[in-house]
Amino acid sequence: MNEKNHENKIWLLLDDRAGNRSQVLGIGKALGLKYILKNIKYNKLSKFPNIFLQKTIKHININDRKQFKPPWPRVIIGCGRKSAPIGRWIKKESNNYSKYIQIMWPAYPYKDLDLIFTPIHDGINNKTNVINIETSPNIIDKNLLYEASIKWKKKLGLLKQPRIAVIIGGDTKQHKLTSTHIKELFTEIKKIINIDTSLMITTSRRTSKEAYDKIKEEIHKLNNKSIFWDISYASPNPYHGYLAYSDIAIVTGDSVSICSEICATGKPLLIYAPSDITIKKHKSFHNLLIKKGIAQYLKEAEIQNIKKIQYQAINESENIAKIIKSKFLKIN
Repeated sequence: MNEKNHENKIWLLLDDRAGNRSQVLGIGKALGLKYILKNIKYNKLSKFPNIFLQKTIKHININDRKQFKPPWPRVIIGCGRKSAPIGRWIKKESNNYSKYIQIMWPAYPYKDLDLIFTPIHDGINNKTNVINIETSPNIIDKNLLYEASIKWKKKLGLLKQPRIAVIIGGDTKQHKLTSTHIKELFTEIKKIINIDTSLMITTSRRTSKEAYDKIKEEIHKLNNKSIFWDISYASPNPYHGYLAYSDIAIVTGDSVSICSEICATGKPLLIYAPSDITIKKHKSFHNLLIKKGIAQYLKEAEIQNIKKIQYQAINESENIAKIIKSKFLKIN
C-alpha cells in the first residue's frame, strides 16, 4: 500500500439538499475530528438509479470531480441515494482503504458499502451492513442551543411564555400542503394557546405561495404576539433561536428532519399530520415518537398532557459518530 496516497482524514460529501447536508454535517460535528468538506452538484446522469451508476463520479459536475484525488481519506460520509456511487468509486480508487458511510437507504447495489444508517420507519432490516436509527442525524446539540439563546436574546428572550415554535413544511412529491391545511393547522393551534402564548413561526423551501399567503392571513387574525420568518427573507434565519427559546414545538409531519431536530432539543413535539397528506412511513415515524413519549398529534393534544412530556434528548449524530470511531477511526 502506498502510504502517500492514504491519510487518516474524513471527507464529508455535501450536495445541494439542505436535509442531506444537515445530516452529514451533524455527524462530522459529533466526531470532533478534523474533516474536509466536498461540496458537489449533480448533473443529469444522477437521475439514473444506482444500479446503472455503480462506482462512478460521472453524475456530478465536471469541476466538482477534480477535488476527488489522492491522498484518499480513511472515512467518507454521504447522505442520500446519489452519494453512494461516489463513495463506492473512492473505495475502488483507494484499493478499499477508504470506508464509506451511507446515511439513508441508497437502494441497490448496497452490499459493498461499509455502513448504512437508515431510519427504523424505512423498514430496512436483516442486512449485515445496516444499522437502524430512530431519528435523522443533525447539528442540534446543547452548545448550539446555548449559542443561539445568546444570539437571539434581545428578539426572542423577552417574549411571553409559553413560547411555541411553529415550523411549517410544504409540498412533497406525493402531496400538496394547501391553504385548507394551513387553516386547519391554525385552528388546532388556537385550541391549545392562551392570551399570553407567543408564537414563533417559520416556513421552508417547500412551502408554496398558496400556503404562504394563507399563513400570513391566519397570523393576522391572531391576538397573540407572533414573530414570522420566511425562507425568502433577507434577514438572518432565527430558526435556531426558535429552538432555543421555545417551550413547545409544532411541526408539520412532512419533515422527518425537522421533527428529528426537535427531538434533539428534548422539548415537547406536537405533530400536524392530516391523513390525506401523510404517507405510511411518515406515520410510522410519528407513531414511534409518540410511543416513546416524545410527541403527540396536534389534533389530540391537551395542554395538561403537553406539560407532562419529558424525555432525554436524542442526539443521533453522537450515536452514529461513536460507531464510526469504534470501527474505523481508532486512535492509538
